[in-house]
Amino acid sequence: MPETQDQSELIRGFFSHSLEKEEIAFMYLGYAGIILRVKERAVAIDIPHLLGNKEIDAFDKLELLLFTHNHRDHYNRARARRILKTTNAHVVAPAQVTDDLKGIIPSDRLTTASSESPIRAGGFDIVAVEGVHPRPISVYRISKDTFSVFHGGDSGYAPVKDYPAKVAFLPTGRPSPSCSPESALRFAMDLKPSIAVAMHGTPAQFSKFKDLVEKELPDTTVIIPENYKTETIPL
Repeated sequence: MPETQDQSELIRGFFSHSLEKEEIAFMYLGYAGIILRVKERAVAIDIPHLLGNKEIDAFDKLELLLFTHNHRDHYNRARARRILKTTNAHVVAPAQVTDDLKGIIPSDRLTTASSESPIRAGGFDIVAVEGVHPRPISVYRISKDTFSVFHGGDSGYAPVKDYPAKVAFLPTGRPSPSCSPESALRFAMDLKPSIAVAMHGTPAQFSKFKDLVEKELPDTTVIIPENYKTETIPL
């Protein structure tokens, strides 16, 4: 990110970025932090301390806020509260997170993730799958019309072949004890995404994941994202 640019201006640029009918935009924030725009709706996933108050106040809107688990590089109560005050988003998260937010936001905007039944929230259809991690973790397939995205938090591989997605954000390693380029590849082989975005890892792990996918899934394009850069991809 250029030193002359303020992150809040980059966030504003993300929300004002023009999208064609069959495109989505995403911005990678580090760790597993992602913000997405599809049509008129926006989603944020695993934003802990990655954004300050100025950046959060730059959010134009947000319909859905998801957390995969309550590790500090994925969830922060104060930041979640600020986002919810600014946007009035609907939260979907495992019980450890929703229990922590009870009394802070209205109960009708708070849904505990469960692998037992699909979830409808913020105008999206969400499937939560129990992931592999020292703490309880949910990974998600989020869809709306022709849009489908998978987010793997920092989970190790868990079977998701019943939930294909066109775009997959896949964790490749550090500082997680659970994921790796190899486990991210296994996710990709289940999901068969058109586009796989490497996240939650080192540059070397991102690169290794890309090499593995190019060998095993030549029809999948791998994106190694830059922090705070708006990326536009076709649905």
